[in-house]
Amino acid sequence: MHTGLYDATMGMLVDQAQVDMISNNLANVNTYGFKTDSMTFAATMQRELYKEIVPSKFSPIGKMTNAVVVNSVLPNMSEGALQQTGRKLDYAIDGSGFFAVRDGNQILYTRDGSFNISPDGELVDNMGREVLGAALQPIMADSGQAPAVFNVANPSYLQKVGGNAFVSTAQSGPFILDPNGKVMQGYLETSNVNAVKEMVDLINAFQNYQIAQKAITTQDSMMTTGINVGSVT
Repeated sequence: MHTGLYDATMGMLVDQAQVDMISNNLANVNTYGFKTDSMTFAATMQRELYKEIVPSKFSPIGKMTNAVVVNSVLPNMSEGALQQTGRKLDYAIDGSGFFAVRDGNQILYTRDGSFNISPDGELVDNMGREVLGAALQPIMADSGQAPAVFNVANPSYLQKVGGNAFVSTAQSGPFILDPNGKVMQGYLETSNVNAVKEMVDLINAFQNYQIAQKAITTQDSMMTTGINVGSVT
């Protein structure tokens, strides 16, 4: 494939990924405890450039990068503002940490403390997952027990799994009980989405996509012209 076409196509793929990510961030601007995603990028298909100093001898002068790809998508773990609700089943963590919830046989972790009471009298989140205490056991709503707080060494490397929840990774380290975690009843943590910033980023991603699209159209037209000229007898 022509290098210019490849570069522009890869640029469009990156821009589309950004549009999808930003759209998801904006869709969750009112989701309690939601953490925005951000992307990191990496160069791919790097080629060494050399200059000829004497016949058959070359000196490296740098690299030429053919494309940029999405390297990773990481959550921004900055804290959202605490909003007072006065509702006894609402909880917020003041500082770092996560609530633990059980989803089947898996334990997940979330900053969303908007809880309810199950038919069995247990404290559950909005998806019906059991909220857990310090011993990773379900909490009865009438027990007066507050949800436990768990933490990891590097929360920025946690993996999102849907349902506004996270699981640990090798880079984040395991979740452990945080006995100093501060839980505030009658409060909720709002999303940390900055809607103005996300809208600006979305516009930029759209514009970059359009520029790359025009570059492909232009290069395709030039190649077509070159082929037609070269085929004239």
